[in-house]
Amino acid sequence: MHNSKQYQDGKFKNPLDVPLMAPGSTWKYIKKSFFTKRIDPKPTGEIPLKPMRSKDWAEIDADKLIFAWLGHSSILITMGGVTVLVDPVLEKRASPFAWFGPKRFHPAPVSAEGLPPIDVVLITHDHYDHLEASTIKYLADKAGVFLVPLGIGGLLEKWGIAPDKVVELDWWENHKVASLTLTATPALHYARRGLFDGDKRLWCSWSIQGNNKKIFVSGDSGYFDGFKKIGRKLGPFDLTFLKIGSYHDMWKQIHMTPEEAVQQHQDLLGGAMVPLHWATFDLALHPWYEPIERALTAASKSETRIITPTIGELVNLNQVPDTSDWWRRVATP
Repeated sequence: MHNSKQYQDGKFKNPLDVPLMAPGSTWKYIKKSFFTKRIDPKPTGEIPLKPMRSKDWAEIDADKLIFAWLGHSSILITMGGVTVLVDPVLEKRASPFAWFGPKRFHPAPVSAEGLPPIDVVLITHDHYDHLEASTIKYLADKAGVFLVPLGIGGLLEKWGIAPDKVVELDWWENHKVASLTLTATPALHYARRGLFDGDKRLWCSWSIQGNNKKIFVSGDSGYFDGFKKIGRKLGPFDLTFLKIGSYHDMWKQIHMTPEEAVQQHQDLLGGAMVPLHWATFDLALHPWYEPIERALTAASKSETRIITPTIGELVNLNQVPDTSDWWRRVATP
């Protein structure tokens, strides 16, 4: 950590000097949260799910690029015979408390106990909607390796993960697992799980390179030119998993808008884009379905290919089903 260019004065820093909240916006956010009537903060109907069984995953061709969106930013991917689990959050709440905090709009399509054998657990940062203690603890002796940004290793070790299973990486460092090369790449965000640990751990995005395919996972980030460098250096990417939700003008420097996510996809020289970080938790003030509608509108203007799978659906990149608008059947804007 002390040798990292990102680590200064006891904390990790962004590549740009950006505020977490726009100056003077805290009271405005409180006012809008509690005193302004919101439009469709959560679904009025039942979000469709395809429950996943480890048996279903065992029957797939592991050499193909197959993935399942588990809701929010959690993804299960098989590529080159390696199974990767990204930012697993499967409990009812993204919170340190079981009784308080953001509650899921829908059940997870799979429980921790129902997951197939995992070769790699990939973590982008330490926020509760990306790093869940109970699921990590369950995977302690079941997953092969935990790849995390600098500083998160100590947290995992406290949760019972063997130190020799944890690999901490700085930006642009990589680690090989069988046929895959996984590289931690820059992001514009922050870290915190408690009152006094702000930016004590690094955050990142991820590049996953196999023999024939390349994937990019954004984690949470504001938009910046760093994605163009990632695209030039590690791309082009066959598939990108990009955050589109939980945006607001008050924190636009660290959370991209849907339109910026589409631009990020283009910067990364992406093929197909899968939108993440929407339709599971209420973490901002926009209607729950707005992120995907804005992303699709931006994508149509730039001829960007977007895949919108049902949560839990197994998707083969070589046999992608027709684009589904399942959210419109849940609540019409």
